[in-house]
Amino acid sequence: MSVPHEVVFFTGATGLVGGDVLRRMLAADPALRAVVLVRDAGRWEQVSTRLALPAGRVGAVVGDVTRPGLGLSADTRVPLAREITAVVHAAADVVFSRPLAVARAVNVAGVRHLLDVAAGWPRLRRFAHVSTAFVAGRRVGRILEGEERGDAGWVNAYEQSKHEAEWLVRASGRDWVIFRPSTIVCDSAAGGVTQYNAVHLGLRLLHDSLAPMLPAAATSAIDVVPRDYVAAAIAVLALRQDLAGRTLQLCAGSGALPVDELLDVTWRAWSRRPEWRRRGIPRPVLTDIATYHRFELAVEETGDSKLRQAVRALSYFAPQLALPKAFDTRAADAALGGPAPAVRTYWARMLEHLVSVGWCEAVKGVAA
Repeated sequence: MSVPHEVVFFTGATGLVGGDVLRRMLAADPALRAVVLVRDAGRWEQVSTRLALPAGRVGAVVGDVTRPGLGLSADTRVPLAREITAVVHAAADVVFSRPLAVARAVNVAGVRHLLDVAAGWPRLRRFAHVSTAFVAGRRVGRILEGEERGDAGWVNAYEQSKHEAEWLVRASGRDWVIFRPSTIVCDSAAGGVTQYNAVHLGLRLLHDSLAPMLPAAATSAIDVVPRDYVAAAIAVLALRQDLAGRTLQLCAGSGALPVDELLDVTWRAWSRRPEWRRRGIPRPVLTDIATYHRFELAVEETGDSKLRQAVRALSYFAPQLALPKAFDTRAADAALGGPAPAVRTYWARMLEHLVSVGWCEAVKGVAA
């Protein structure tokens, strides 16, 4: 049986980015085939139908990255060993509030199990790993693409577990490339939001006057990116031979938006709605981290359960605002031929979309 020149093994194809990466790679290379690892075959059917993937070029195997051997049967492993030439690993637990042991089960053990299985794939020539820019944790200042430091600690278990996963990839002896996207918030053209995360939760708390104080300097920048930019970048770069051993930060970089300007844009957008404007909700007070921690303690002592719950949710990601970072994106920009869209070019559109779909109610069940 002849084997196509590229057969890519995908994890996370039902997630926020993975499916779009798969769709774009298939469209770019008519000879490429893919095998996706899925936990739920029914959900995959829904996703593949929505993505309108080409018939006959994508196969699915049921398994789980948290299980040794990916939970694959011997009958499944044998053909994979004959065919797979590349891996795109996008599966992750992205909930910031997870305990470290739970985050590691997917983000660290999942990588280890995948690398163990991939060691038996003789045709494998690329392992593309989707990480996060926030492996930088509590570091401040300019964050270079090639840096691997974890000496400053982390704000949450997600950051730490993704840092540990990167070390496994680097130590694997494989031909690897690591992608570090910033927080993904929307699609750039219309501002549509596919999946809510901590950013949308934080906006809801601001909108409902449940975040009266934030730990940030006015000049701290918010680095977020559109989903379509990240998916397109990974699809184009994942198999590039000249990027072996490179780490690429898919971030806004110089296009990040200062907190003060972001709040201006946000309050202007919401104030266009008379019902919100009449509430007279003030912008949050920006303060240093020590003062913010005192505020957290004061809230814990109050009887306001709603405010207490909001501040607890913010604790898993808001401290990053007090740790100003400038993500270096020179290698990614050079490889892509240009930078990510500047945040100010789509932020207002995203806000309009969120309000139009009533996100405040929908995001209440989203874990930080």
